[in-house]
Amino acid sequence: MATIEEIRPEEMQSHERQPASTEEALWRDDPRLARVPAVHAETLIAAGSRAVIVAPHPDDEVLGCAGLLMHLAQLGHPILLVAVSDGEKSHSQDSVLSPALLSHVRPAETTQALSLLGVSDITIIRAQLPDSDVAGHRTKLQDLLGAYLLPGDTLFASWQFDGHPDHEAVGQASREAARALGCRLIEIPIWMWHWRTPDHAGIPWQRARKLELDEQMQERKKAALACYRSQLEPDHSTGNAAILPPEVLAHFHRSFEVYFV
Repeated sequence: MATIEEIRPEEMQSHERQPASTEEALWRDDPRLARVPAVHAETLIAAGSRAVIVAPHPDDEVLGCAGLLMHLAQLGHPILLVAVSDGEKSHSQDSVLSPALLSHVRPAETTQALSLLGVSDITIIRAQLPDSDVAGHRTKLQDLLGAYLLPGDTLFASWQFDGHPDHEAVGQASREAARALGCRLIEIPIWMWHWRTPDHAGIPWQRARKLELDEQMQERKKAALACYRSQLEPDHSTGNAAILPPEVLAHFHRSFEVYFV
């Protein structure tokens, strides 16, 4: 069971107050990331255990753990994906991509991405909590997880200090649900790579583990990420830039994924 880091909450602020982004080269060249030990999927999740992936928005399950999903599919583990929100608030109010449209488009992108990953034996629960306000519905998420989790499950959720308020709320709700049921919790950093730097005091490097992806897995992950066109392409109706520009995607085109065990 993961333990809560000794860190002040104010040290890990929400993304609205993070002015700069971190280039992938800074992470690539940092010895702390280089020293993170490798881990096998069989170590992350015990034989016979069900994997429960809790994704704050459509695309987080692929950004954070596409490699894990491919490994689990190969190993024959049952997988439950809890899609917390439909990501309907990713674009500005004056965009042609309205919340009503995005609530259909973004889950469909995930369906296509999972198919490209070869993950077909998966159960998906759409919680449909409001995008950008998961924190306001954290108790509801905890109750939902409590209703579907089993004591032997391994829970994979966004890191509780990831830097995005929805991701942090998902991490906190997952931690409480896992603690109540005795499930193993493994956390996934996603926006941390963009808004933090390797020398940030709050990063729990001692809990970090690398899951290696072979070349075929890397290519399949890239193909799956390309399915999220709503996030990858500029919004021509408003002139706004892409939600996930190349400098952000670079963090997820690595030969490994990182998990806080």
